[in-house]
Amino acid sequence: MLDLNDLFLEFDKEISLKKIYKEKITRGRDALRSKISNKFIENGRNKPKYCTQGSYAMKTAVMPMDGDEFDLDNGIYLQGYSTMQSTWPSTQSVHSWVKEAVNGHTSNPPVDKNTCVRVVYEDKYHIDLPIYIMGKDAYNDDVAYLAHKSKGWVKSDPKAFTNWFQSYVNENGQQIRRLVKYLKAWKDYKGIDVKGMALTILVCRNFNLTENRDDISLLDTVTNIIDSIEEDFHCYKPVTPTDEDLFSDTSETSKNAILNGLNNLKKKLDTAIYEEKNEKEATDILQKVFGIRFPEGEDFDKSIYESTSASINLGKEDSHFA
Repeated sequence: MLDLNDLFLEFDKEISLKKIYKEKITRGRDALRSKISNKFIENGRNKPKYCTQGSYAMKTAVMPMDGDEFDLDNGIYLQGYSTMQSTWPSTQSVHSWVKEAVNGHTSNPPVDKNTCVRVVYEDKYHIDLPIYIMGKDAYNDDVAYLAHKSKGWVKSDPKAFTNWFQSYVNENGQQIRRLVKYLKAWKDYKGIDVKGMALTILVCRNFNLTENRDDISLLDTVTNIIDSIEEDFHCYKPVTPTDEDLFSDTSETSKNAILNGLNNLKKKLDTAIYEEKNEKEATDILQKVFGIRFPEGEDFDKSIYESTSASINLGKEDSHFA
C-alpha cells in the first residue's frame, strides 16, 4: 500500500488558480463592473450590485488546460425594484441593457445567451454576466430571480449554493474542496461531459473524510458517488429550485460515459494506492486519469506495509471492487 497524500497535495497546488491568473481575471471583472455601473447611471437607472459566483467564489476553480477557456461568473443584481414581478422589466430588456454597457469592451462582441451576457477575452477566458432581481417566493422567502431570456424570471440563487457548499467545508475542512478540484481536473483531462456544479453536489453528498489522506478520501468518495448514481442517475440542486435535476438533459451516451469514466477512475485509484509499491509506477497510473499535471513519484519501493505472500485486508479495500 502506498501513501500518495503528499502527491495529491502537490497536484492541488498545480491545478489551483495561479496568483497572476486570478489578478488578470479580477481586473477584467472589475473593469466590466465599472462600465456597467457607469452606463446604468448615465441612462438614469440605479447602480447594480455585484457578486462573484460559482467555482471562483467557492475556491474550487481549476486552471484550464491548454486550449481551454476559464469562465468567471459575475452576478449583476439590479436595484430599485419591488418584490412584485409584475413591475419588473422584461428579461430581454435587462439583457439588452447589460449587452449595450459592455459592447466594445473586448475585440469580440458580447454573446447574449439565455442565462447571461458573455464577454469573451482573447487571453483564453470569458466572463459571464447573469442578471438578477431579488423577489419573494410562494413562501414569502427572499430569493433571487434570474433573467432568463426565453423563460422569463426564474428562481436561481447562486449565493445560497455557495453558502450550502461552505457549510460542508466548515464541517469537514479543506479536504472536501480539494476533492472537488481533483474531480474537475479529471473531467477536464478525460473530456467527461458533466457540469462542475454537479460534481460539487455529488462530492458533498457522498464525501468520506479521511484525515491526512486525500488519496483514500477521493477513492472512497468516488466509490460512494458511483453507488449513488448507478442506482438513481439524478443530481438535484440543494437550493432553489430544488426540483432542478442537473442530469435531466443527459443522453444515454453521456450517462454511460460518466459512469464508465468514474469506474475507470476508481479502478486506477485503487490500483495505485493498494496494489502498487513503486511510487513512480503508481503515479504513471494516475497520470492516465489526471494528465501530466499530476506529479511524478519517486522510482523506488515506498510501500508502507511489509511485503507478504498472504493476502492483506486493508480496511475498505475490498469494497472498492465490483
